Amino acid sequence: MTRRSDGRPLSRTSRRGLLASAGLCATGLLAGCLDGTPETAITTTTTTETTTTARPPSRTSTEETTTTTTPSLLTEYDSRERYGSPGTSFDAFENPSFWRALEGTMTPDSTIKRTGRQSLRLVGRDGHHVILERELTEPMDFTDRDVSATIRTTTPEKIGFYIYLVDSNDNHAALELRDITYRTPDVGWFRICPGVFEVSDEAPDLTSIDRILLQVTNATAADVEAWVDDVRFHPKPETGYVVLSWDDGKRSYYDHAAPVHDRYDFPAVLTQPPHPDDVQYDLFMSIETLQERQAAGDEVVAHGSVDNPFSRISASKLDGILKRNKQWLIDNEFEGADFIVYPGNNFDRTALDVIGKYHYMGGMNQSGNVNTTGVYGFDPLVLPRTIGHDLSIARNVVDRAAAYRNCGILNFHDFENDNTMSVSEYEKLLSYIDDTPGVEVITFSDLWEMRTSRT
Repeated sequence: MTRRSDGRPLSRTSRRGLLASAGLCATGLLAGCLDGTPETAITTTTTTETTTTARPPSRTSTEETTTTTTPSLLTEYDSRERYGSPGTSFDAFENPSFWRALEGTMTPDSTIKRTGRQSLRLVGRDGHHVILERELTEPMDFTDRDVSATIRTTTPEKIGFYIYLVDSNDNHAALELRDITYRTPDVGWFRICPGVFEVSDEAPDLTSIDRILLQVTNATAADVEAWVDDVRFHPKPETGYVVLSWDDGKRSYYDHAAPVHDRYDFPAVLTQPPHPDDVQYDLFMSIETLQERQAAGDEVVAHGSVDNPFSRISASKLDGILKRNKQWLIDNEFEGADFIVYPGNNFDRTALDVIGKYHYMGGMNQSGNVNTTGVYGFDPLVLPRTIGHDLSIARNVVDRAAAYRNCGILNFHDFENDNTMSVSEYEKLLSYIDDTPGVEVITFSDLWEMRTSRT
């Protein structure tokens, strides 16, 4: 936890000022909300390149004060278009001969592409992965560098996507998006900027990486198909970050977790109940309780309806749900209304188009294991997160975020649920975060402020 020179924790407003300065520097287990674990799958959406540096107009931070204007019902721009091509381009596969297939096949595809003339179509047959390798002409330093790529797939329920950084001694860092939760058949492109999942027994020399591998992991005995395009590099922030995200607006958070957050001065991200009218029931936090938590430094964001999976309803019905929920947040003066959590990780390309009308950032691609992201290169509406069901895994998320200056979003629901660790374990987790150097607990608005400070 960041502290003042006298050892006292930074206040909420001071913490946001520090983050504003820092931002200018440099499987599917237990997923779901309320009604259990949904199926796992994915789709993707097309984005367009841009170099604009404008930020959403909703919030400004200083060292001593925070001025926040009320979010508007509709977004002023499509965040996936404006921030679809962050960082600097490394490879748009204009010359596929730089790459060789170690497993599976790669074929240039000029019809399905994200940018430039072509992408690479990747196919793994009969349970085999697809692994591509590019040898660098000279070693590159990845100490202060993250990597992103755009992908799309017709077999989302079957794959993960990994980037490996390998040094001359074959030591590697594995950057992994472990689960993809778009829904078919409405597929398209989306960007991933995976954080470090694990490293080899001997850690790689990140100052001297001489090979990059891209891997589509086949989790079945059947075929998998994906496309990859537009590999880009991004700077790392000066520290790592953790988001403590609580879905469903349950009273469990207020009764058992909020006092621990206050003890450590850690903010949380809370969602409204999936059905806003549920605030009248004892199982959920009331409007007054949620407003109390906002005043204490927590952030209250939107949640979709679990009764209407985003990929299974019409665009017009989804539009109505999102409009209703965001207006509820605005009417009750919740400043996190520009952000959203998807129920059950259920979304597709059409859903993202509708979501972008109301929200700037959200997701998630969710995993039961470490599933982190780079700060400056993620797709605004396809964030990854890790299910907070296991203390050991959650500690690993904290460790990876601190060591590699990534961001880990840990997700919780209710202490009575299997997908959430116990109260005593949660207290141990927050103590562990507090004792871990190089990591800061932030909100969605903090993360978005950093994401939009780099293009």
